[in-house]
Amino acid sequence: MKMNRIKLLHNSFLILLGSVSVFLVACNSSEGKKKLNTIPEIIDVNTFKSEGLIMLEEQDLKPNADGIISDIKLNLTPFDKGIYYRPFSEGIASGNRMEPLWFDNVSELSNYKKIAPRWDDFMNLGAFLMLKKNSGKYLVILPIVTASIGNTFAIYNDTIHLRMATYGTKTEHTKAPLLAYAESENPYEATRNAWELAKNAEGVKGHVNWRSDKEYAEPFKYLGWCSWEHFRTDINEENILKSISDIKKSDLPFRWVLVDDGYLDEENKRLISFGVDKEKFPNGWEPITSQKDEKIKWMGIWRNMQGYMKGISPKHTMEDLREHITKVEYKGDTHYMPKINPESAEAFYNAMTSDTKNAGFDIIKVDFQSDNYRYNKGSENAIRGVHYNNMALEDNVIEHDLDLINCIAQQNFNVFNHKASGLIRSSIDYKTTMDRIDLTVVQNFTNAFWLGHLYWLDQDMFHTSFKETARLMATCRALSGGPVYLSDETTHIDDTHLKPIIYNDGKIVGTLAPGVPLPESMMIDPFTGKELFKVIAPLENKTASILAVNLNRDVKLKGSVSIEDYPFAGSMIQPNEGLWEIPQEGILLYDSFNKNAVELVDDYTFELETREDKLLQLSPITKGWSVIGRPDKYLSAQTYKLIDVSAEEITIKLIEDGSILIWCKDKKPVSKNFEFKMLSNGLWEGIILKTEKTGIYKITSR
Repeated sequence: MKMNRIKLLHNSFLILLGSVSVFLVACNSSEGKKKLNTIPEIIDVNTFKSEGLIMLEEQDLKPNADGIISDIKLNLTPFDKGIYYRPFSEGIASGNRMEPLWFDNVSELSNYKKIAPRWDDFMNLGAFLMLKKNSGKYLVILPIVTASIGNTFAIYNDTIHLRMATYGTKTEHTKAPLLAYAESENPYEATRNAWELAKNAEGVKGHVNWRSDKEYAEPFKYLGWCSWEHFRTDINEENILKSISDIKKSDLPFRWVLVDDGYLDEENKRLISFGVDKEKFPNGWEPITSQKDEKIKWMGIWRNMQGYMKGISPKHTMEDLREHITKVEYKGDTHYMPKINPESAEAFYNAMTSDTKNAGFDIIKVDFQSDNYRYNKGSENAIRGVHYNNMALEDNVIEHDLDLINCIAQQNFNVFNHKASGLIRSSIDYKTTMDRIDLTVVQNFTNAFWLGHLYWLDQDMFHTSFKETARLMATCRALSGGPVYLSDETTHIDDTHLKPIIYNDGKIVGTLAPGVPLPESMMIDPFTGKELFKVIAPLENKTASILAVNLNRDVKLKGSVSIEDYPFAGSMIQPNEGLWEIPQEGILLYDSFNKNAVELVDDYTFELETREDKLLQLSPITKGWSVIGRPDKYLSAQTYKLIDVSAEEITIKLIEDGSILIWCKDKKPVSKNFEFKMLSNGLWEGIILKTEKTGIYKITSR
């Protein structure tokens, strides 16, 4: 359905008017800033400069019966390839289903046909769009969400539209930024610049912040365990206590436990109170949270943004919230939700977080955030409800000293209201099926491309006991830079691929920034294309880690890594460093699974079977040395810091004592602390003989 202020008879006249209106506005405003006095029929992308913001001046914005103010046609510039991010579910949980679709023309999206592993064809509520133009440059277009207006993409009639909406009933008199855009030969730079414009737009500033401006909570730096995938909602005091007991007896250094869904005081999926089901947890939370000790330092609990799956019960027992809860009706659906005002949002989320803190929990996972707008549809302004609720949640998490996991929250109605929290789920739930594995690998890293500027990414729990994919799941989570947590039955945990991504104290051997697809993987559908899906992440010591995986379910694929891939490792580091320079002496490539090294001069080529993966490390060569790091860790370079290097000697500090791999040209490494043996091609393994309290080691050449 379209809502337009001017009815036009002919499409040609409509396009002309839309193009002219935007052109005239651009001429009467500063470079890249376009201020519109009325809602345009069309935004002509061909008029875009290198970057800019399109802003609607203050006026009455009236929604229709569906809460939609207007659908504005985007007249796209010529492009070679596009990537469109959409939630593939319209209904429940749409916000952890944000995934990319690759297209050569918009008609492919308008007439989308489901192909496994995807299973839905919903095309609206789009959050992000990138075009690779004929010139080779990348153009990013980002719809903007304010406290009252939610802009997303909608697709129909072979056209992408910018949809302005409140999903409410009230006419809003306000200014409204519509979208930010940026263009660059570097896709990461284009995305960052678009976010820079969006986060500073009028009506947005203070609601969105960079990842580096947010605190990454201490618990998520360590190994954890969650009840969900093993128990689902079938949890009780007995089985949670047994799981904690098993974890404590384990040699593995778990440091936190999260109790997921299945405990709440609810009726028919509606919240009665923030307390517990007395039959399942007759003694409340004290028996559980009292288990915290030096091993299990933190405990977390799952919460639902709406209270529970169908909101709040009209029979709820939360007397202090009575005046803050109201009935919302929309097209036959009735929900009870916090009233849409700051006071009611504050009261509700204060009750949620204070109950969490008082029960002894340190971590709060708040799920189904994307449903918040749906449960407020039919109110005066559902987008304003999301704003107040997310802001109140963030403030109360800080007030009660809790660490927040945002879950089912990728929808930009929520993303534009996460001012302080720095962790977000980046895919649908993990499952032990191959189709789901494929889907989550792609979702997690492609969502990191546009969300990684604002967050660290939570790739969800996984099972080490599902041996077919345990290594891939472990390496993916290590490259994400985010948390690593399991959901195996606690006596069936296999540490084979877990130990290579953690230290002895449970700390994760992670990255300096979220891993993201390389540009060549950015615009190719990895499920149907004939190229490997490749992800790059930065490590310490100006080292890059590249994961390559064959997600084409039909054929074996050839792939390669080039020295030209190396500079992109720095693209997601904050503060921004830009592209890394290729070291003057070159790069050493280390194959982590095969444990061999070569100087990267020509392309390093290899073949992968379907769902086979390869992990490569690209390390600088300096004065004839290249330190790989600990061979027992997948991200070897992250295990040390290079303090000093000369032609005769290097000095390193190990994060944790262990053997090391060193490559050197035309020399032999010698140290009182290591016994070195040559492996091949200048590669030496140093077996540690004597440790230093400082962790600092000198290695000389002979």
